[in-house]
Amino acid sequence: DGDCPCCKQRRFEYLDGKAGSRSTSLCGRDAVQLSQKQEGQTMNFADLAARLARHGEVKVNEFMLRAELRDSDKLYELTLFPDGRAIIKGTSDESIARSVFAKYVGA
Repeated sequence: DGDCPCCKQRRFEYLDGKAGSRSTSLCGRDAVQLSQKQEGQTMNFADLAARLARHGEVKVNEFMLRAELRDSDKLYELTLFPDGRAIIKGTSDESIARSVFAKYVGA
């Protein structure tokens, strides 16, 4: 691909630690925190709120977006912050939290 950031532009954000993600189960909270590092990018809460409103109740302000999402028979509370951090309440399983994030927010 001629536009590939790695092959053509020699940018390696994931290897340099400027992009990537990590997850941490929050002890005793039935929640997982995801840190989605993407240098120079912030969450567009207005667009995301409109998209998530189809799946549940959404509250948004300048500091965070919170959505209650029913996925099959399970209820999740998704809290997003402008810097890319997310807390998914309703599971302590990091792989499920990443899956919920990917499904509703994107990878």
